[in-house]
Amino acid sequence: MQSERKSNLRYLANFLAYGLLCYAFLFVAWTVFHTETGNGDNVEHLHATWLVAQGKIPYKDFFEHHNPFIWLFFSPVVMFSSRILTLLDAAFITGIVAGVITFWVVYRICTKFFASSLASLASLLVLCPPYYYIFCFNYNPDTFMALFFAIGLYFLFLYFEKKKLFYLCVGFEAFFFAFFCTQKILMVLAVLGVISLYMFYKNKTPFYDVLYALLLPVLSLLLFVAWLYYHNALGVYWLSNYPFNVIMQKYYGEKRIDVMDYEMVVFSVCLAVLSILFFFRKMPAVYKITAILFAFELPVRCFYFSIAPYYLLPLMIYMCCLNSVLIDWLIKKKIIIIYVFLAIGVYYAAISPKRYIAVRGTDRKFARYLSNTLNPCDYVISSYFGNQGITSKNADYYWAMYGHVDMAGEETGIAPHPDLTRVAEKYLPKMLYGGIYWSSYDLHRGNYVAVQQINPDFINQYYLPTSFTDFYVLKYEYRKNDCQYDKQRKEWRYAD
Repeated sequence: MQSERKSNLRYLANFLAYGLLCYAFLFVAWTVFHTETGNGDNVEHLHATWLVAQGKIPYKDFFEHHNPFIWLFFSPVVMFSSRILTLLDAAFITGIVAGVITFWVVYRICTKFFASSLASLASLLVLCPPYYYIFCFNYNPDTFMALFFAIGLYFLFLYFEKKKLFYLCVGFEAFFFAFFCTQKILMVLAVLGVISLYMFYKNKTPFYDVLYALLLPVLSLLLFVAWLYYHNALGVYWLSNYPFNVIMQKYYGEKRIDVMDYEMVVFSVCLAVLSILFFFRKMPAVYKITAILFAFELPVRCFYFSIAPYYLLPLMIYMCCLNSVLIDWLIKKKIIIIYVFLAIGVYYAAISPKRYIAVRGTDRKFARYLSNTLNPCDYVISSYFGNQGITSKNADYYWAMYGHVDMAGEETGIAPHPDLTRVAEKYLPKMLYGGIYWSSYDLHRGNYVAVQQINPDFINQYYLPTSFTDFYVLKYEYRKNDCQYDKQRKEWRYAD
């Protein structure tokens, strides 16, 4: 009788957990077409993808400070449409799909090496409510970095269990692709590398296994370096991805763990710490590896540099695994405890829509206006943030976030920050931002220091105001017609 009652409670818990999961995915799907999907990051990377599709070389032809995987991989996709709203939706869907796959891989890690399926699912639902999930898994390098890193962990753990060389090779190459998405994973990989070397030594792993597994990642890295060297972009790549990103940290002042749901992060961290205190000595090596990675990553995120939710993605992977062990132990002691965690999942699901919409909004007028106004032949001068000109030409080496990346880029030695009035006079962009470009360094310290503003007299002569504050569109008499793709020059141009 008692066994049957437990079975029924577990069945109902599974039903509720999968119901919450379905709700999360449906809510995420709704946001794609009913909210403003363009934010500073996914717009930046979608535009970089479009530039690569036009034959531009990252770092050399336009500014970027991330590794190029998503621009290279998805560049053929953006050629099918030049409508900004369509591409924003496609990019958001792409990020969500990658997030769903990451969710599944982490679930597989938990169920394979750590806990029961119910405990694993509960751990993921508590840690990844829909609202937080959306902000983490977007069209940015960190989304795909998290995916490849999770795949790498899964196959590395499989190798420690099965001792098959194939698993180690796949794991190492997945770690390379995590780096190829964004260089910030190098700190994690360095720690994991030291731990792995110890594990190889302790388990008497054949030296040739490690060498064979390193062949493909090393070859991939050499090909990447050769590609940069061939395009004369190796030097600027280094400056953009390493010294620049160190300098950028001071622009944000003392910002740390700028996440939307502090209570969720604190709760999950507490669970992970309890899990380590109770189970570290009892659990197998993969648990200890995860615990050490967690112990390294947590202070980094608290005290080093974390300005967005997706900076916490590796930490979230570790916490899912560690927390699943604790939840599994608790529900084995008392099955009813699973409903406590599911209730927390329901709470997060209930507050998610209001919080999400308050931050992102449902107004898509600006994206629609851009889709109907701009084309690939047009030049655009963008604002500090915004989704303007995703499929339009750069008027300068920098594209957006003037007063921010251009200032840090000049300080790093990448390229001087532009005089936007001269740039506008040269290209007569179809659309421009005419407001003040403030110093980002000072804004993050509560001060307003103007970097520059396009000459108002020039704007009055050539531009009309739009219904969007400080955005101007070129007067009709100065516009060109018949936008065509020039196959010889391999670029979009207006007919002469």
